[in-house]
Amino acid sequence: MMTMMANYVDEKKLEKSSMQWVPVISGSTEVSMLIYSLDIITKIGKNLPILFLSLASLNVLLAANDFLANNIEFGILNSLFAANGFIFLVQTHQSNRVQPLTSNYSETDYGSFLEIKE
Repeated sequence: MMTMMANYVDEKKLEKSSMQWVPVISGSTEVSMLIYSLDIITKIGKNLPILFLSLASLNVLLAANDFLANNIEFGILNSLFAANGFIFLVQTHQSNRVQPLTSNYSETDYGSFLEIKE
């Protein structure tokens, strides 16, 4: 088992020594790591509704099993988790249908605001 230890150095000694423990990562490596992590996040985000649907359905099954086994407390808890999962799915599905707010006014209706009158 490896443990990481932090060595604290006095500020006066730090100013005198020019060697510091800094990982060497180039700018292109940082950009490629960022792109890779964003790619993973978008793949997870695309499958998030399926994940929530499966977890909510699993909680329904667990709640039914708990109620049949006369374990009322965990049955109620799993029912609440399932209800919250389904509510979240409905809310995300509705937010995808909302149209962005656009201005219905055109320049021909009210004229340009930047008219110069002489």
